Amino acid sequence: MEMKALLLALALLLTACTQTPREQANSTQPIKTYQLTGEIVAMDAPTQVLTIKHEDIKGWMDAMTMGFPIKEKAEFEKLKPGLKITADVNVQGDDFWLTKIVSKP
Repeated sequence: MEMKALLLALALLLTACTQTPREQANSTQPIKTYQLTGEIVAMDAPTQVLTIKHEDIKGWMDAMTMGFPIKEKAEFEKLKPGLKITADVNVQGDDFWLTKIVSKP
């Protein structure tokens, strides 16, 4: 019986530790969306991060070159360096990612 109680306590403890405090804080904050225009200069497949040289993102960030994560694998796989794109930057707390990526001619 003691072993079952110990295993139950361990399971509850592990469940409580599945989210970091940052993830918990971010998930309760609203998602803000901004428009990005830029060019993909590099791609990191293992992390699904695009390095983009982008123009000013009005209301959020000045023009620069930086990495943006892509959550959807299918969306990441259709892209390549050199593409000029527009996209939505979704910002939730300290977390951000791109969606609605469209290549420009």
